[in-house]
Amino acid sequence: MTALLEPLDKPQQLLVDTVWSQFAQAQRFPVFRYVEHVMRKAGHNAEAVLRSFPTLGQHILPHGYSAVAYWDDYTRIRPESPVHLTLAGLHHVREDVSQGICRMLLGVMRVVTKDQERILQHPFDVHEITTGLHQAVRLSGGPGMYLPWATVVAEREWPGLHLTPSATGGDVGTGHLVEADFDTTADYLAAVTAALTLPEPPDDLPYGDPRALLRALSFLDVTHELVLGSALVDLPPMDRSSLLALPVGTEAEFAAGITVLSEILGKFKVPGKKPSAGHGRLPDHLATVLPSIDGHAVGAAVDVLDHVRVLRNSTVHPKPSPALLAAHERLGLTFPVADFAAAWDRIRAHAERAVSTLQEAIYAART
Repeated sequence: MTALLEPLDKPQQLLVDTVWSQFAQAQRFPVFRYVEHVMRKAGHNAEAVLRSFPTLGQHILPHGYSAVAYWDDYTRIRPESPVHLTLAGLHHVREDVSQGICRMLLGVMRVVTKDQERILQHPFDVHEITTGLHQAVRLSGGPGMYLPWATVVAEREWPGLHLTPSATGGDVGTGHLVEADFDTTADYLAAVTAALTLPEPPDDLPYGDPRALLRALSFLDVTHELVLGSALVDLPPMDRSSLLALPVGTEAEFAAGITVLSEILGKFKVPGKKPSAGHGRLPDHLATVLPSIDGHAVGAAVDVLDHVRVLRNSTVHPKPSPALLAAHERLGLTFPVADFAAAWDRIRAHAERAVSTLQEAIYAART
C-alpha cells in the first residue's frame, strides 16, 4: 500500500478533521493559528503533526505532495498560513461532500487528459492545452454542486492538475502526471506515488542457474505427491515451460515469461475455488492437511508468488495501483521496469526461493 493511502494515526486524523470541518462550512481552509490552537487543546503539537504526514516529490517541488499543504513558507509555518487538504487528505474524510469533491476533480483530470490529444494539431510549436474549469466539470458529467470546494482544492493538486485561477473559475491543464485517467482516488494516489518516488536500487538477489526455478517447481511437485499423495504442479508443454529457463531482452519477452510463471502458479492443483489462483489457496489447504506446517513461512512464500500474479495482471491493466507498487517493491524492481533482463532474473530468484520454501515446509511437516 502506498504511504498516501495508509490509515492516519489519531493526531493526523484529528488535524485532517479539524481542517475539513471549517472547509466544509466556509469553502475556505483555516489558518495555521486556528489549527494549532485546536490541536494544542487536544494535547498535540500541530507543526509536528503536519510534518508527520508522508510527503513525496520534494525533488520536484520543495514542499512536495502530502495529505496537507502549508506552502507559504518552505522553512517555517506562519500563523496566517492556510492549511490545505489535497485529494490525499480528502481520501481520509468519509463524508459525501468530500468524496463528491474527489469525484469531481478526478472527472476534470480525465477531461484534461483527453484534451491533450489537441497537441497533435500543433506539430511545429508548443501550444499550451488548457480547458476552462467550468467547461471541464460539465464535460466530465459530474454535478456542479461541489465546484466551489473543488476549485480551492485544485489550487494545490499539482500532481494531477495545473489550475490558473481567474474570476471565472480559471483554466485547467495537466499537472505533473501527463495522463490522469482514473476512476478512484486510490488509483490516482497510487499513480502519484509512482510518479513522485525516486527509483531505489533494487535488491541484489543473484540468479545464477537459469534452470533453478524449473527445478524448484519439480521438487515441490515431487514433495507434495510424496507427502500428500497428489500432484501439485501442472507444467505446460515444453515450448512454454522452457521460457522460465531463458533470459529476456525485450518487454515482450519479459511479459511472456511472467505470463507463463503466473499461469503455472495459478494452476496449482489445490482443492477449492476461492481465490481463483491455485497458489492463493495453498495456505489454508496446507494448514488443514498438515496441521504442524509452518504457516508463517507458507504465507510469506505465497505472498511473494502472488506478487508475480499482480505483475502479470499489470500487462493487461497497466494503470498503477497500490498492489502493483507493492509488488515492484517486494520483488526489488524499479517502477517502471527499465532493465527487463535484470528484472526477470530478480523475479525468478524470488520465485525460486518462495517455491523452495514451500517444498521445505511441506517436507518438514510430514508425519
